[in-house]
Amino acid sequence: MSNLAIIFDKSRELANLLLETDEGKALNDARYVFEGDSTAQQMMSDYSIYRQNVANRMEDGSLSKEEIEKENDILAAKIKELQENEVIKQYFIAENNFNNIVNHAMNVFNATIAGDDFLNGGGCSGSCSTCGGCH
Repeated sequence: MSNLAIIFDKSRELANLLLETDEGKALNDARYVFEGDSTAQQMMSDYSIYRQNVANRMEDGSLSKEEIEKENDILAAKIKELQENEVIKQYFIAENNFNNIVNHAMNVFNATIAGDDFLNGGGCSGSCSTCGGCH
């Protein structure tokens, strides 16, 4: 087996291990509930379409400064509606928690490639407030 094949197998193994964490299982459960809720799906779809339309209009310059402010207010209200839907709220929380685990794993990966001794006190502490910057 080539080194690349081994790397890809280990990557799949790591991904599966991440999915087996409590955070991965919670995300899978939240996704299942979300996919079974047509109201939540429609709300997300409507928001995404509206946001994309606003972005397109901003990009082509067809919105005045006042219209942009109005659209931002509308988008903020739509986000609030999404956050008030319990299915969407739980899905966002689960996704955020899982992404934190994945990001931490990527920090370990990147620190290791950079030569940091991440496991023995080097590398990222997980808090940006303690970071001295890249070296």
